[in-house]
Amino acid sequence: MIGSPFAPSLVIDPTGKTEMSNLATNLLNTASRYPCHPAVRWNQRSWTYMDLEEHSSHIAGGLLAHGVRPGDRVAIVVDDVPAFAALYYGALRVGAVAVLLDPELGPETIRHRVEVAGAHVVFAAEEGYGPLAPVVGASNGLCVPVGPAFMEQVVFWPRCPTLVRRQGDEPAVVLWPSTAPAGGGDAQSLELGHRTLRTAALRAVSDILVLSPGDTLLTTMPIHGLVGQTCGLNATVLAGAGFVQIDSADSNGVTMEIHRSRGRMGVTAPAAVSRGGKSSSGRGRRRRSQANVPQRAGSVAG
Repeated sequence: MIGSPFAPSLVIDPTGKTEMSNLATNLLNTASRYPCHPAVRWNQRSWTYMDLEEHSSHIAGGLLAHGVRPGDRVAIVVDDVPAFAALYYGALRVGAVAVLLDPELGPETIRHRVEVAGAHVVFAAEEGYGPLAPVVGASNGLCVPVGPAFMEQVVFWPRCPTLVRRQGDEPAVVLWPSTAPAGGGDAQSLELGHRTLRTAALRAVSDILVLSPGDTLLTTMPIHGLVGQTCGLNATVLAGAGFVQIDSADSNGVTMEIHRSRGRMGVTAPAAVSRGGKSSSGRGRRRRSQANVPQRAGSVAG
């Protein structure tokens, strides 16, 4: 395990009285413990955990105002990492199911998957908004463009500081492959529950990545993919670490780096992760290196 700075106790609601299974409690717990720690960074924008928690509460309030209720599907078709994280945890806070789609799939595949998912609300990058809006509108849904000024508008949405209680086996996320199959048809989606995602994140934090509060994970993994969830956003939020997505062109062929927080002289290198999202056997080897030296896992799939 990763020691005393990280204590994955039972997640609780903001009142501290009721045990909760909602995956979004990881964010509330971490924001309470490490409000000023960097949470997500993308391009020139960086948010602390306090920022991310506040933005996600405004997203949740906006969804409630638009009639989204527990179990409804909310599609997220954006690459902007801070906006994605706020939308993701905002949807989970109200008990909605986050349908995660790669904006690079193309309008036809995205439209099909939105229809199959039955999304009530779709948040789409501005460049992909046009083809989606009529389809979503025809089913009495709402399509919201996510552009550079989107998060500036979100601060005026109502805030929802609480969480909706969810059972561990209730769905939290719907994932699809990041590629469209050839020859017509489409791949099957993967539905993951709150307990499954939290357990996978805990294992990633303690056994694969060995993350501690203040560490920073830099990765080329798509945030909306399976590995990007289990060994990416969910894991870093659970640990109180930072998540930074970088362009593969700037990665020198390395798909994951972990910059350790100050004072960690004995650093455990992460085990390699395969394309299926499973770790290699055993824990990483103990390395004697100075703090902040990047630890690389070159075989992690993007």
